[in-house]
Amino acid sequence: MDDQSELFGRESVLTAVAHHTTAARRGRGAQAVLVRGGRGSGKSAVLRLAAATETRAGTTVLSAGGHGERLPLTVARRLLAQAGTGVPELTDTSAASFYRVYRGMWRDVVTLARKSPVCLVLDDLDACDDATVRWVDFVLRRLGDEPVSLVLSQNSPLHVDLASAHVVDLQPLTTPQVADMISTTLHFPPDAVFTNLCLRLSGGIPSHLTTVLADIRAARALRQESVELVAARRLRDLPEHLRSIATALVVVDREELVGPLAGVSARVAENGISTLRRHHLLGDGLPDHVRAWYRAGVLDVLDPAEAAELRHRAAVVLDEFGHDAGAVADQLVHLPAVDAPWMSQVLHEAAAGGQPRDASRYLRRLVELSPDDVELRVTLATELSRHDPAQACEHLAAAFHRTTDPELRAALAVKHALTGRTRAFLRLARDPALSADLVTLLDAVQLSIDLDDARVVAAAVAKATPPPAGDTTAQRCLLGVVAEAVMRGGGRMEAAVGYARAALADSEALTDWSMLSAATVLRVAGHAGEALSVLDRAVDAFSGNGDSLARCRSLVQRALVHMSLGDLPRATQDAATAVQAMRDGGWRLPRAIVLLAWLSLQTGNTPLAEKLLDEVDEDDVRHLTPIHREYLRASGWLAVVQDDLPLAAERMTACQKVMIEVGLSDPGALPTWIDVVQVMTLAGRDATAATREADRLAKAWPTRESAAFSLLAQAYATTGLGAMDMARAAADGFAAVPSLIQQARTELLLGQRWAGVGDPRQARAHLRAAVGLALRAGSRALADSARTVLLGVGGRMRVPSTVDGLAVLTASERKVVDLAAAGVTNRAIADHLFVTLRTVEVHLTRAYRKLGISSRAELADYLAS
Repeated sequence: MDDQSELFGRESVLTAVAHHTTAARRGRGAQAVLVRGGRGSGKSAVLRLAAATETRAGTTVLSAGGHGERLPLTVARRLLAQAGTGVPELTDTSAASFYRVYRGMWRDVVTLARKSPVCLVLDDLDACDDATVRWVDFVLRRLGDEPVSLVLSQNSPLHVDLASAHVVDLQPLTTPQVADMISTTLHFPPDAVFTNLCLRLSGGIPSHLTTVLADIRAARALRQESVELVAARRLRDLPEHLRSIATALVVVDREELVGPLAGVSARVAENGISTLRRHHLLGDGLPDHVRAWYRAGVLDVLDPAEAAELRHRAAVVLDEFGHDAGAVADQLVHLPAVDAPWMSQVLHEAAAGGQPRDASRYLRRLVELSPDDVELRVTLATELSRHDPAQACEHLAAAFHRTTDPELRAALAVKHALTGRTRAFLRLARDPALSADLVTLLDAVQLSIDLDDARVVAAAVAKATPPPAGDTTAQRCLLGVVAEAVMRGGGRMEAAVGYARAALADSEALTDWSMLSAATVLRVAGHAGEALSVLDRAVDAFSGNGDSLARCRSLVQRALVHMSLGDLPRATQDAATAVQAMRDGGWRLPRAIVLLAWLSLQTGNTPLAEKLLDEVDEDDVRHLTPIHREYLRASGWLAVVQDDLPLAAERMTACQKVMIEVGLSDPGALPTWIDVVQVMTLAGRDATAATREADRLAKAWPTRESAAFSLLAQAYATTGLGAMDMARAAADGFAAVPSLIQQARTELLLGQRWAGVGDPRQARAHLRAAVGLALRAGSRALADSARTVLLGVGGRMRVPSTVDGLAVLTASERKVVDLAAAGVTNRAIADHLFVTLRTVEVHLTRAYRKLGISSRAELADYLAS
């Protein structure tokens, strides 16, 4: 492939490299630039053009590239030999010996630079011998005023940490760049569909795009299927042994087994694989799904019988070479018939030890062979429930109808209900022969599902009664959901908290639905630390066992705790992780979407909030409580942000109506009632009913936070000095929890009220406090609102940036950040602060996320600015 195609879309990179080499040539001091990119990204072409440009300008250019050399200084020796400079052989490999040789090599470069500028060009630095890379690091640390430039490239991580160089990353081509290249190559303006197809086929890598376009032009195939068609056509044009090697590699994906499977020697197999890679027939370096298209095309050269025979031989070869059962099972699942006893045994073994998705594939094959095996279906459903609940429910239903055992039917009904959040089989499963424990479990699951359903929740809460004891898992499950029922019905706080703690008495039990109910009660009752402990354990456990759905539910609940404490960055991270896992799993969890939308509004990401809320069909959540009220609240605040107060009031009125119609006295709804009061007041509507309800709920569950909520609601709906007294008391209450967001809201209200009565000095004090609190909590939207009011009363506060941004860091994160920015290593930071290395890494990761940066270099620049 020519350099012209490789350099397509690399204009900005070429400009950056030229800037540095030109500066060095013109006597502005030595310069170094490192071009990073994957294979085919065009980095070698960039270096070749830089070398040619410098040569034309009269620079002495020394070029070399790494090819996997291992002998010390092999590449450096080849580089300097072009200037007639020899590199002495190392008599020993001590650090002192290396230092003497490195110093002499650098002196030779400086001497050469006194005659004319020098440009050292080293391609594929990661493929050079380590001693050469260390010499490059030696040179980078000594660059001064000499007219020397270094242009380096790197594909994979280095074994040596390089000193500072200007780094240029070769990003994949953009959609417009791909369209431009298509137009240039195929001589017609592509439409958006075809451009997107080519972008996905090539991954935006110039060399791959060139190959794809050449193949498409030759095949005259412009459909998405063209990838497979082209791959098959090109493979059929190659010799028989290459076809055998290609199909064998696609099937086993292990180069060492290609020879035995393809029936060729190891050397022939190795050479054949290299040839196939040069022709881009294996899809290396492309996104996984595009690589799969290429490889599917490779297998298209085989007819079904040949493909099955190849898979069968691959299974045997993998087994003979001692590979694990999963690798063998991956071949067996493709066979039209699994008809040998050893095959079923392998599938069973692989399912027992594999990851959930892999285990599901193996078990599906076994269920196809034995559709009436109830135990097998239950095992498959258990694996599927972790990532595909809809499919899991289908197999649980099939198993339920294939057994008459009362206890097994009850257990299947419980699994089905929890997986699909449906009552479908709970009534059918009740039988006089059931044990008391199973009846208790059926009651617990029934109540858990009823608590989600606005149509029956009030009746379910009224009937909820705890078991006589909490000695068994089933009884503790019932205690967990009864605790939430007591809370949602406005029952005694002490009783609900007692039930919740009893439900969590067994630290080994993992029942996400019951644990989450108990954690919710603890959070609303003001025991956020206990709730976080429970949810941290749940998230870790479900991450470890692959139960994605339970992990997502736990993440959502943990996000709610972080939000209640005013830690929006952590809350947003948990909610975003849950939403992404939901999308990856292909299942629905509307509460995660609504929560992330609400958090996006708080953090100032209005476009994302709007997009997320558009994904939710209100009719789908209308019967779900409390999801529907949270959806209406988020929709109302979105209207506020968009300056549509009439719509905001309409949505909050609907929210108020929903909460009343459900018929519960739920203290967990207090924050929502406060938002109803605030928005109704902003819109000039009567908020008396909402204020009264907030006060009633606060008195029913008398915590410091609930009292502060009640005072804040009254302060919003009241005027005069009395309102300020209530707001001041509310701020003190939120500070004691602590709840940074609510405290910031209250300080903002105080600032607005003092400004309204003509006391700008008092107003400024509260507004500055509001800005600081909001930034610490991560709410840029609230901070901006407070700052706007502050400026209106004569305050002076610059746009929150570096210093204000650091306010969002915790004290521990700030200590780690300061040391890291000063160049202290993670290990040294850990020793200095008497914490673990892992703790330092976690603090840095969170700090990077909060500050919107991704490296130590950016961190130093951020603090310096």
